[in-house]
Amino acid sequence: MGLEAGVDRGRLPRGTHGMTPEAVAHSQRMRMYLGVLEAVAERGYGETTVGDIVARANVSRRTFYQLFRGRDDCFAEAFEAAVELVLGELDSSVRATPRAEWRALIRTTLETYLQVLADNGIYARALHIECLVAGPIVAEQRRQMKTLLAHRMHAAFRIGRTEGDIPVDIPADIFDALIGAVDDRIRDCLEGPGAQALPTLGAHLYQITMALFGVPEWDA
Repeated sequence: MGLEAGVDRGRLPRGTHGMTPEAVAHSQRMRMYLGVLEAVAERGYGETTVGDIVARANVSRRTFYQLFRGRDDCFAEAFEAAVELVLGELDSSVRATPRAEWRALIRTTLETYLQVLADNGIYARALHIECLVAGPIVAEQRRQMKTLLAHRMHAAFRIGRTEGDIPVDIPADIFDALIGAVDDRIRDCLEGPGAQALPTLGAHLYQITMALFGVPEWDA
């Protein structure tokens, strides 16, 4: 499920349509989130214009500027919405996994993240490619996203240490390096085989994680 769930791409009818002003604004905002993500995925961030966004969202420029200052503002909000959706999917996927099963938590987290990106290629390009050229606000949002993912891996690691499965502690910045490696592999895949191939990275990324945690592969 993505941002497009429940979003009607048609232009809202004039006059009374049974929607509150708040509901109208929310619908329009969601459509423009999708519009900017789709445009950026297709054209690249530098080539995307407000015209591209409003055409895909089927709204007017006037409506666009009532909600956003410009393209950068719209993309930053859409980026944040995509991050929240992906993190929500991760939360749902691990909810049924017993906390003591730290290996399962790691596998599920990696596999779910890759599958969500594979199912929503426009998110994948936004979160791992186009964000690199989208300016300082999105750069900070990307840093925060990577920090949240690193904290999830660190939490699983602490469980493994408590259970006695991981032999030694490791520096905190190792978790940042791990997420950097995941980010790099995802970006290479997107630039090569494409988003549909992302789930095939799961086993390799799991092995990288175990190696960084100091767990021999035959124990993983």
